[in-house]
Amino acid sequence: MQLKSYAKLNLALDVLGRRSDNFHEINSVMQQIDLYDELTFETSEEIIVQSQFKDEIILKTIMKVKELFNIGQGIKVLTNKHIPAAAGLAGGSSDAAATLIALNKLWNLNLNQENLIKIAADIGSDVPFFIGGKSCFVSGRGEIIEKINLPEMHIVLINPGYGISTKQAYEELDKTIHEKKFSSLKLKNSENIKEIAENLHNDFINLQKPEIKPIIRELIKNGALNASITGKGPTVFGIFETKEKAQQAYNNLKYKYNWVFLTKTIT
Repeated sequence: MQLKSYAKLNLALDVLGRRSDNFHEINSVMQQIDLYDELTFETSEEIIVQSQFKDEIILKTIMKVKELFNIGQGIKVLTNKHIPAAAGLAGGSSDAAATLIALNKLWNLNLNQENLIKIAADIGSDVPFFIGGKSCFVSGRGEIIEKINLPEMHIVLINPGYGISTKQAYEELDKTIHEKKFSSLKLKNSENIKEIAENLHNDFINLQKPEIKPIIRELIKNGALNASITGKGPTVFGIFETKEKAQQAYNNLKYKYNWVFLTKTIT
């Protein structure tokens, strides 16, 4: 079985505070984009995960399912990674969700979407979103998922070439005082691309390295309606009104940065 595990953008990310269980309460508008890892699943007597990177979350997912349902058989997972690691694009979480979906079918577990989301929440805060994917309003610590309808948007991504630890990013955010803008609520029912672009927001923006804000300005200079970071960063994304404008910006910037990607949202 072959599956694509798609990356996500946080069009808005509001961190509302640390909870008593040490997770953070968030509101976010999450959006899948057409950048993906390719995962191949094969039946096996052993558990084998072959990847260019250390994929602990895939192994964690397999072991979680085996424990929950007393599964004796193994699985072989081959990954072809395209999503940068520790980039705010949730490649690992997407891979975990794809693994859950694959095991559900290959091991005949007959779990519905609600069951899969409950298991996903125990694996990682971003994993539940990827069970349904596309466009969602996400709250709680990431386990409360509400499908929403957003228009197709053309996107240019720029990754500056370094990763950020999610744990460290939240610890740093806890040390700051940031205004709670509730921007995700504004985006929740938006159907106009310009309105969406105007309301992009991310509470992690002021924790980024100095080179991030110039990248945002560069995207806007090259025709983006607006630009922001996704997740805890550092990947920057720009929203464009048309495919042609996004293509032009990509052509202008693809040699200026080490990793530039032209994509669109999945609706």
